[in-house]
Amino acid sequence: MKTKTTDKIWIVTIALLIVVVAVLHYSTPTHLHKLHELYRAFFYLPIILAAFRFQLRGGIFSSSAIILIYFPHVVFQWGGDFFQNFSRFLEMFMYLVIGTVAGHLALREKRESEKYQRAAIELEKSYLQLKEQSEKIAEIEDQLRTSERLSVMGELAASLAHEVRNPLASIWGVVEILSEEKNKTDEKSEFLDVLMREVKRLDRVVENYSNFTRKPKLFYQACNLEKIVQSVVHLMSYRVNKQGASMHIDFPDEVVVLKANEGQIQQILINLILNSLSAISENGSITIKGRKTVFKNKDAISLDICDDGSGIPQETIDKVFKPFFTTKTEGTGLGLNIVKRIVDQNKWKIEIDSIPSKGTTVSIIFPVESNHVKKAK
Repeated sequence: MKTKTTDKIWIVTIALLIVVVAVLHYSTPTHLHKLHELYRAFFYLPIILAAFRFQLRGGIFSSSAIILIYFPHVVFQWGGDFFQNFSRFLEMFMYLVIGTVAGHLALREKRESEKYQRAAIELEKSYLQLKEQSEKIAEIEDQLRTSERLSVMGELAASLAHEVRNPLASIWGVVEILSEEKNKTDEKSEFLDVLMREVKRLDRVVENYSNFTRKPKLFYQACNLEKIVQSVVHLMSYRVNKQGASMHIDFPDEVVVLKANEGQIQQILINLILNSLSAISENGSITIKGRKTVFKNKDAISLDICDDGSGIPQETIDKVFKPFFTTKTEGTGLGLNIVKRIVDQNKWKIEIDSIPSKGTTVSIIFPVESNHVKKAK
């Protein structure tokens, strides 16, 4: 639409120039030869403009129009003698020649310009493709480096697990002896039970790390989610209190039962609580909530670990699950990566909502069947 409007303006301008020069010719007495020679030169201006804008077609049409308008002036005002008006007839022929040549040159220039534009567009497409391929190559290289590091870490983990198992077996033996000798009514027997349970869990963790390079077989059973949360909170309470922080549980009245591996849920909770502890200051708080939600158009339970710590910058949220990525001076960058691997393995979902200087909420969403959510008695 804009091009058509511009073309109309050009046509009107060229036509007005031709009319103005023609009027000057017809209104000026013939004895003023110098003025008529000047007017004849003026006719070249609309021809050049028409050729520049409309190429060959514009040059020929404008020169032909000028000849048709100028020819009666030569015949009737200057007389029809050919030899006397030879220079004027020659000028009319030159109008046509100039219009044709200028139009042809303008057309060739336009074609060359379009050719260069097409080449520029193709070059830009090639550049974008090359840039995309370069980004893919960089991503593959990054994945290869990560794979190499994970491979080395797998070997180290298997070696470390082998070395840890012997002293762990000794610790387990001592714990069993103490358990047999300890009076069950002793107020510290509860801590001994926790110690036995955690040694068992540590043994399972060692087993998992020894199988780092292959997918371990997991045992799934019905798990009471709130009880698992309570046990982990009890386990971490000493560390939380020592830091001067507090930890709270906020679960609905329903009993939430999931079919899952209890050790994996514990591992997720411990990693997320440790992350929150590193983010909060003294007197900070961590709240673990359970709430109903929807996942893939089905009933689900969301386990939210909320803290009022320093938060995560928006530009790094997408990187926190990458292996070895950490913003902490003493971090390994594996905690959230382990959480993400467990979530993906079980086809759960993980979400992070964080506001710098306000806090972070990490949500693990578990799809559940309707009969797995029961009213508490």
